[in-house]
Amino acid sequence: MSEKTSPTDTPAAASPVAAADERYRYIGFGVYPRRAEKFWTSDQERDQFLKNAKIGVGASAFERDNSLLQQEVMTGVDRGVLTITAVLMLATLLFPWVGFRTGTGTDVSMTWGAALGTLMGGLGTAFAGGLATGLSAVIGLVMLIGAPIVGLWLLALLWTKASSPEALQLRLRLPLKLGYVFLFAGLSLAILAAVGGHIPGYERWGLIDPGEQYGLGTFLGIASWGFYLTMALGMVLGVKSGDL
Repeated sequence: MSEKTSPTDTPAAASPVAAADERYRYIGFGVYPRRAEKFWTSDQERDQFLKNAKIGVGASAFERDNSLLQQEVMTGVDRGVLTITAVLMLATLLFPWVGFRTGTGTDVSMTWGAALGTLMGGLGTAFAGGLATGLSAVIGLVMLIGAPIVGLWLLALLWTKASSPEALQLRLRLPLKLGYVFLFAGLSLAILAAVGGHIPGYERWGLIDPGEQYGLGTFLGIASWGFYLTMALGMVLGVKSGDL
């Protein structure tokens, strides 16, 4: 008659001490990525920590000074940079967004309000110039309206009291991610302009530069520095959102 195998003879029935050692090994105390710095300053420190962990004393509070847990996600410098960025986005209300030359040789520069009024007034006929022209008008409106709104929203979140640093980071996440909208909207406008179309009502505008045809050269010619600044500010916000 064959001898029965006891459950304690199986590999799964390792000693509690060995199981505990494996547990700590696989949650990171004995496994390191390639070329990582040595975590423990000595074998004695490691052994003491494992001993304390097994009895539940002093293990949970153990951290290195260079631990990621000790690094501030939103420093004073970050807050200052984001504040300047938000103020500049709000200040796009005063910046020129569009510039062109009329048939009389006059250079015309449209600030935020004039550009907004022109786009809203011509939105109904913009698609008559082609799909690319119509979509460009819609995306341009999104950038014009969104920039000061996001700037004001961000300022309010940065300088109103939060219950904790974590709460501040959580509420900043969405407006910072919206920064990518302005970056990709600007790139989309360039792509649509490359597709091309024509400017509806060109004869009423009396333009010399740009011409009747809407293309990449036309777009780059009429887009003023308010537009480019908004794209750059959006990139700053989007990049910071990756830290939260």
